[in-house]
Amino acid sequence: MKHLLLAIIFLLGLSNFTLYSQSNSKWIHFDWQGETIYGKHFDKVAMSIPLKVENMPYNFCGQFDLGATTTMLYENSFKPFASYYPVVMEKLDTSLAPYYLNGRKSFFLKGLNIQLDHSLFPNRNIALIPNYGDTYPVGSINSPSQKLVGTIAPDLFQNTYLVIDFKNNRLRTYTKLPKKYKKADYVDATIRKGRIKIPINIGDNTEFVLFDTGNCMGDLLLDKETILKFTDANEPSEKLLDGNTWGDKITIQTKRLLNPIFFNGKDMKITNAQFTDTDEDVQFNKEEKIIGLIGPLLFENKTIIIDYIHSKFGMLE
Repeated sequence: MKHLLLAIIFLLGLSNFTLYSQSNSKWIHFDWQGETIYGKHFDKVAMSIPLKVENMPYNFCGQFDLGATTTMLYENSFKPFASYYPVVMEKLDTSLAPYYLNGRKSFFLKGLNIQLDHSLFPNRNIALIPNYGDTYPVGSINSPSQKLVGTIAPDLFQNTYLVIDFKNNRLRTYTKLPKKYKKADYVDATIRKGRIKIPINIGDNTEFVLFDTGNCMGDLLLDKETILKFTDANEPSEKLLDGNTWGDKITIQTKRLLNPIFFNGKDMKITNAQFTDTDEDVQFNKEEKIIGLIGPLLFENKTIIIDYIHSKFGMLE
C-alpha cells in the first residue's frame, strides 16, 4: 500500500498478540525526522522510534506508521547486521501464511523479541520485506549513528489503549486507561486490519479518514477523485512534490478546500488538502471507505488516545 510509505519514499529517493504486564509498558520516545526534498525543506516528514531486535547491539530505529498493518524489517537494511547473528535469520518461517506488500511476497521472522525504546514486545512475528530498504556499508555497521531498518505498525498495539503525547514526543500502551485520559473528547471510530478511521465533518457531510502517522507531508491527503468533492473545479492546483514509490512515479498536488473541516465539533484549521495522481490510491480509499488520510502534524500539540479495545479515538488538549 503506497500510502504507508509516503513519508519515507522521498528520503530514499501478523503478529500473534501477547498480552504483557502493565509494568512492562513504559513511555516510548519518538523523534521527528526532517529532510530537504527537491529544494523544499520539511522539518517533520516521519516519526522514528528507537528499536532493538533480540540481543543485537545495534542502534536501530523504525518508522512509526499507523497507516501500515504489519510491523516489518527491510531485508536490504537489516541483513548486514543479522549476518553476525544467524540465530535471528533462522527464525524466518516459510510455513506461515506469507505477507504481501505492494505485490512483494514476504515471510515472517517468527517469535522475535523486539524493544521499542525501553518497552519490550516479546514473541512477535515480524515480516521481512525482500529487496527493500537502504543498504548500509559494512564499515558503518558498528557506527553509533541510528539505522532505519523497518516499520512499526499498529499490530503491536491491538487490544490496548495507545496514548500518543505529541507535546513530549512520547507514546505508550495501557491495558487499563488512567483517569486523566478518560476525560478526552472521544468519537466512535472504525478499525480494520489494525488501522483506525475517524469521522470528520466537511460542510454538511460526515466522512471518514485514516489516521496515519506515516503521512507527514500534509494535514489531509486525498486522491484525484475525492479532491473533486471538496474543491472548486475551476481553481488550479499547485504541485507540491514529485517522487517515486516502489519504482512508480507519483505526484502530490495541493488545492484549497471550499469548507472548513471539523473533528468532534472543533475546527481543525485545514485550509488546503493534498492529493495524489495514482489509480492505486483511488482504489485503496474506496476499499477502505475513506476519502483519504489525516496526518499527525494536526495533533502535534495534543495528546491522542486510540482505544483499540472499544474502537474509539480521543483527543486531549
